[in-house]
Amino acid sequence: MVTGNNRDELLAGLRALATDRPAAGLVTGVAGSTGPVVFVFPGQGSQWVGMGRELAAASPVFAARLATASRRWRPMSTGR
Repeated sequence: MVTGNNRDELLAGLRALATDRPAAGLVTGVAGSTGPVVFVFPGQGSQWVGMGRELAAASPVFAARLATASRRWRPMSTGR
């Protein structure tokens, strides 16, 4: 993952990634089964209204994972 506050910082992170060097704003690793898996949604979606709904309707695996995440997040979002 590359993070940055501007174009130059993002490009520096991408260059570091491409040359296998550490850099501020560059996070690397390997996904594995040692911990829980999470979805990260940036809160955007204006590029395709309803795309999550369509994916859930078309993919039983995605729909099941979404339902699991919803059940787990509900107590945190409602205070219950």
